[in-house]
Amino acid sequence: MSKNWRFIIISPVIGILSYMLIHYSQVGDLPSLQKEFLLFFISAIFGLLAGFSAFGIGKLLNKVVSWKKKHSLRFLSQSLSLFIAGCILIIVYLELFDMILHTGMTYETFWLEHKDDFLKALLILFIFVFIYTILDFMIFSFNALKKEEIKSVEMINNQMNLQFKALKSQLNPHFLFNSLNTISSLLYKDAEKAEEFIRKFAESYRFILDQNDKALIPLKKELAFVEAYNYILRMRFQDSYKLSVELPEVVQSSLVPPLSIQMLVENAIKHNLISPNSPLEVKLVCKNNYLHVSNNINPLRKQAESFQIGIENIKQRYAFFTNENIKLEKTDFFTVSLPLISNNNQNMN
Repeated sequence: MSKNWRFIIISPVIGILSYMLIHYSQVGDLPSLQKEFLLFFISAIFGLLAGFSAFGIGKLLNKVVSWKKKHSLRFLSQSLSLFIAGCILIIVYLELFDMILHTGMTYETFWLEHKDDFLKALLILFIFVFIYTILDFMIFSFNALKKEEIKSVEMINNQMNLQFKALKSQLNPHFLFNSLNTISSLLYKDAEKAEEFIRKFAESYRFILDQNDKALIPLKKELAFVEAYNYILRMRFQDSYKLSVELPEVVQSSLVPPLSIQMLVENAIKHNLISPNSPLEVKLVCKNNYLHVSNNINPLRKQAESFQIGIENIKQRYAFFTNENIKLEKTDFFTVSLPLISNNNQNMN
């Protein structure tokens, strides 16, 4: 049931109950619906007006003083606004009551005869306003909590989806076939290198499978994986490929999404020609709280299509943990700058 329909149903009932309570306090008996139907009807109408007044005041205050920003000020302003609106409705209601019964009573006479009843009505109004404002705050808090929980679940799902895509990109059949071909050739040339290659190859995929369920890992652990992955690349490309890591120990406790640096190294391999005449060098340096991954440009005739997908995956995963943007720069070198995430204010999942 929508909020409007709840007001339409509940508000007239509260108006009728208020009238019955005031009548009982005056006469000592409940009013007869058959004899006083018109007053019941007017009470229901005023209850409906009071309900929609409360609804309208709430919507207006949401724009001016929301519950989210200033709890105390919103509580006071809403209570005061509702109480003033309720007083106006009570005065109008009493005027109609006088017109219907033709009492011809002056304000002074009314005050002398019905002062206690009027004060009771104000007390009832105050209680209703107080309870309504508390309930409104409780409903807001519940809805806000529910939204935060939904948002948290959506963020976790999105994060896991991005990590799954990162994992999927690493289980690339072309890389597997190239690695198996390298192993096959090394077995006949150098058994020790073949054994080392297989060990690094196993380390790389163990890391991919073990770390993929984590949102963030220490930079030092990511670099250890990159080194293992780098051994595989050096066996494949020999002196045509080089990785330079110039990162001080102090920054290696920073956090990064798993596979982020490895994906950038892999992108450099995919999108550049690598040969003795056109060697490729990838550099990792730290400057101004950013990790810069750069490589010289030896463009292929036909570029692979996965580059922007890989960069976008890294951008979206970083967005969960920092407001700093990933920077791209292309000159004689192509550089991707990743913001370093502090271990002090971020938690690993």
